[in-house]
Amino acid sequence: MPKLYLSIFILTIVLSARSTLVQGQAEPPGYVFSVTVESAHQLDVVLNRAEDLRELFNPDEHGKIAIVLHGDELQLFQKDGYRLNQSMVERARLLDQDNIIDIKACQTMMRTLQIEQSELPSFIEQVPFAPTEIKRLEKEEGFTRL
Repeated sequence: MPKLYLSIFILTIVLSARSTLVQGQAEPPGYVFSVTVESAHQLDVVLNRAEDLRELFNPDEHGKIAIVLHGDELQLFQKDGYRLNQSMVERARLLDQDNIIDIKACQTMMRTLQIEQSELPSFIEQVPFAPTEIKRLEKEEGFTRL
């Protein structure tokens, strides 16, 4: 749990302190945040922080924030639990829609949790394996891991 809050704190500092882009740079690199939480409350903390960043954060200046889900929190997004988690799912959808975050789900963990691909909302990008996606974002797209 402290690791989650430390990562959120670091993300806030990095984004607040980062200067504007050097002219001519096509697109700024982004940040990748590996998320495994155990409860809706913990995921709510992550989404609250992302909402707070909306005021400070311009994706054109700072790059995107990729949130890679690869734990029990994936169950919170399942369609059969939508009624119970509707506000959280809608907040995540709006943050994704506003380009504040890009949510990705690990299909390997989905299989472990017996979550079918069709059970997650369409705004969540599904990736084969979270650690590989995180490394890809770092190496190919220049993302910083938090």
